[in-house]
Amino acid sequence: MKRILPLLLLVVFLAACSTEGDLKVVNGTAHNIYFNIDGDEYMVTGATEGENSKTVSLDTGDKFLFFGSGEEKYDLHLEGETFMMQSASVQGVGTGEYFTDTSIEVEANETYKIYCDPATHAGLKVINNSGKDIIGLFYYTSNDTTLRTLTESIENGAEFWSRLAFATPENDFYYTFKVRYDDYTEEFFGSPDETTLGLDEQYVIEIFEE
Repeated sequence: MKRILPLLLLVVFLAACSTEGDLKVVNGTAHNIYFNIDGDEYMVTGATEGENSKTVSLDTGDKFLFFGSGEEKYDLHLEGETFMMQSASVQGVGTGEYFTDTSIEVEANETYKIYCDPATHAGLKVINNSGKDIIGLFYYTSNDTTLRTLTESIENGAEFWSRLAFATPENDFYYTFKVRYDDYTEEFFGSPDETTLGLDEQYVIEIFEE
């Protein structure tokens, strides 16, 4: 038996193999979803019809012939231009508690799926090709004139996006956006026709150099 035991141990260790599982992020909203896992960043574009998806293969560790589950836990950051992950009740109803960071367990030879659908917010995107840096982006609404800051920096040539609350028939309102440039000139955008934003609607401000 003493001569056979080392041989058996060798066979067990040789039977170990590295395994992989998949993470599939499905975007059912009209705007981009961004996620970061294992140090890498990904984007799933929005779909005007149907859905788009991105599948990423992840290492799930070593699995041995007689033991080892081939399972790995990963930290995940995920958010969209009109979407956030949301806690749910045991009945599967959203609680209104939103978050962007969670952890998932990926199993070998299995696909962990995340469905980003439906959207949870409206949104704003600013594309700054003005030839000037933006040093302030603000907004107020038709039912709340408090001026709120979205960001204090959008460099020339850069983009910025933000999720926003959406209007409903019961809570109807529109946004007014104020842009302040590095020469301290200001410009306003918004009207009842343009910036009454429903769920999964995004208002795009693209500013060109004059």
